[in-house]
Amino acid sequence: MVSSVIEPRHVAAGDYRSAVGDVPEVLELVADVCQAPMVALKVADEAHAHFAATFGMPIAVDVPKSRSLCDMVAGRNAVMVVDDAPHDPRLADHPLVSGSAHVNFIAAAPLRHDGHIVGALCVFDNGRRGLDADTTRRYLERLARRVDAETGLRHLIDHRSPLELAGREDMLATMSHEFRTPLSAIQGYVELLTGVPGAVPPAFARQLDAISRNAGRLCRTVDTLLRAAQQHHHEPVGDRRTVDLACVTGSVAASLGPAASRIVLTGGSQPVPVYADPQLLEVAIGHLLSNALGFSDADQPVAVSVVGGPRPALEIRDHGPGLGEQELAMLGTPFFRGSEARLNELPGMGLGLAVTRRIIQAQGADLQFTTPPGGGLAARIVF
Repeated sequence: MVSSVIEPRHVAAGDYRSAVGDVPEVLELVADVCQAPMVALKVADEAHAHFAATFGMPIAVDVPKSRSLCDMVAGRNAVMVVDDAPHDPRLADHPLVSGSAHVNFIAAAPLRHDGHIVGALCVFDNGRRGLDADTTRRYLERLARRVDAETGLRHLIDHRSPLELAGREDMLATMSHEFRTPLSAIQGYVELLTGVPGAVPPAFARQLDAISRNAGRLCRTVDTLLRAAQQHHHEPVGDRRTVDLACVTGSVAASLGPAASRIVLTGGSQPVPVYADPQLLEVAIGHLLSNALGFSDADQPVAVSVVGGPRPALEIRDHGPGLGEQELAMLGTPFFRGSEARLNELPGMGLGLAVTRRIIQAQGADLQFTTPPGGGLAARIVF
């Protein structure tokens, strides 16, 4: 009698294959970055390796799993690169090599899900290569990790009921997924442009650097939010340790680009130690600073002060329109947006300050909002 129990790695492969809805856009990026005309995402089941998604492929013939690139990279647990496929005994009779596609270069990176190697991200070329093997290996390995993250999030989202998705943690996962795909494309194309001498005129170098810097910052924020949503007991505690509040605040302010010139920081000359996860703290402070800058006129400063002592504190004050008492009490509630934001149709979902409050509380601190004399809004974190 044949057992009907499916191996865990085959279950993982099935989950992966069902979650590649947005991958074709990423495959186009893989083709450009790796300078290869053909790209495929292959996922193996019990018997065969299937083409789950392709780009530029003239043919896509499934092969027995034992002869597939999926099994080859699984055996190596690493990226494989073959410069002369027709003379490699493992690949000489592969349909892409022996058939009309005349493939002579193959590179494949393992794809992982739920702790198992479930397939391979492959690039194929039938001409003279413009990119050396080591560079191709490095790029493909990094891109495979991005595809893993994309499909992992898609699986998480597709296997939740609408009621479950209403939870705040899965809302963050959903938002993270929606950001990841375009951000991966932006970062990939920026890296491609900066890696080609003369591709970008010197006059535009500063703008390209700003794109890269901000895309990187947004990627870090998304990754940190997702990590926060997956913390034990669903609390964004993170890796708490002693960090310098003044140093973290200054670093976040400097990352805001030209807007940083409007930030007036006081009290940051001496270290102010606090016990918190530095990455999560960066996310929280970044939300507060961006909020203050966004609700102030372009010529108005944002006052930031760091205070040490037994109860270290950070205060961020803008000189915007401020909030009434009723709206002030609602600030930091998920999906709440002030009347000024709604009236002026400012972008946002009302989640930034809610996430910030949750992070701050999980770090053992308190977040308070007040309307100080003279107007504006003051946000104060007290440890």
